[in-house]
Amino acid sequence: MRKPVISVCVTTYNQRDYIDLCLRSILDQQVDAEMQLLVGDDASTDGTSEVIAALVQEYGSRVQHLVRSPNLGAFENMCDLIGRAEGDFIARVDGDDYWLPGKLARQLAYLKCHAGCVAVFTNAVTVDEAGKILGHFNDLGDVQLDLAALVRRGNVLNNSSVLFRNGNQYAWLERSEQIDYQLHLELVRNGQLGHIAEPLAVYRVATRGSMVAASNARVRELYWQAIQSVPRDLVNDADYAHGLADFLRRVLFRSIATRSLALLRTWVARVYAVSPYGRVRMTTLVAANTLRMAGKMLVAYISFSGYEKNVLYRH
Repeated sequence: MRKPVISVCVTTYNQRDYIDLCLRSILDQQVDAEMQLLVGDDASTDGTSEVIAALVQEYGSRVQHLVRSPNLGAFENMCDLIGRAEGDFIARVDGDDYWLPGKLARQLAYLKCHAGCVAVFTNAVTVDEAGKILGHFNDLGDVQLDLAALVRRGNVLNNSSVLFRNGNQYAWLERSEQIDYQLHLELVRNGQLGHIAEPLAVYRVATRGSMVAASNARVRELYWQAIQSVPRDLVNDADYAHGLADFLRRVLFRSIATRSLALLRTWVARVYAVSPYGRVRMTTLVAANTLRMAGKMLVAYISFSGYEKNVLYRH
C-alpha cells in the first residue's frame, strides 16, 4: 500500500455490539485519499476480536488488527496506535462511537483550506447504548478556538471526531493517563482548533466501561489537572478565572445531581485557593456562568422539541 494520507486509530475493548458499525463507518468514508486503519484490540474477551478478524478477511490489508496481550488500558492503547500512524493527517475513534458519511472529506478539505488550524473537530449526535438518538454533543457552531477560548469554554469538543495534522502526536505521547480536554489544551498550543457545527460523528453516552460513568471522581480530578497544566503566562487572569468558574459550575451541577454538599465544599476551597480574583469577584463569575448555562437550558427546553433540546456540553 502507498503511504497513507490519513491514518485512523481505533481503540476497542469488549465492544462486540459496536465495533462492526464503528469500523464500517470508517471504511465506507468516500474520500480522495489513501487511508490506513489501525485497530487496537485491548485483549477483548467478549467476541470483539472475532468481529474484527472477520472484517480483516473482508477488507484485507485496509484493516490492521493489533491484538494486545496483556491489556494495555485505553490511553496506552491509543498512544501506541498514534505512534504507528504514518498518514499526513491522523484521526482517532473510540470503538463504541462511529462516523457519518462525508466526515473525513469535509475535515480534510477544511485543514487544507485553514493552514493555521492544527486540528478540526465536528459536532456529534449523541445516542444511548441501544443507539437511540438523545441529542447533540455541543452547541459550538462553526468556530475556530485558540487557547484562551478553550480555557474559558471548557471541555466541549468530541474526541472521536478529531482529525489533526501529523507532527502533533506529542499531545498523546508525552503524558500518562489524561482526559480528552488535556489533549485538546496541548494541541491548541500549536495552532487553532477548528470545529464544524454539522454532526458528522455519533457518540455513545455513558456506555459500560466509560470512564466518565465508572470513575466520575477520577475524571473530575484529571479535568482539574488539565486546567492547571496550562502555563499561566499563556492565558490572562480573566481567561483563567472564567475557566475556573466554568469548572466549578460543572461541579455544582454534579453536586446537585448527586445531592453531595461535601463535593461542592471540597472544590470551592480548591478553586478559590488558586483563583487570581478575590472571593466576591470569583463568586460573581461562578454565579454568572451558572445562570447563563441554566438560561440556555431553559430556552432550549421551551423552544425546541425532541432530541434538539438535548445538548450534552453547552458552551
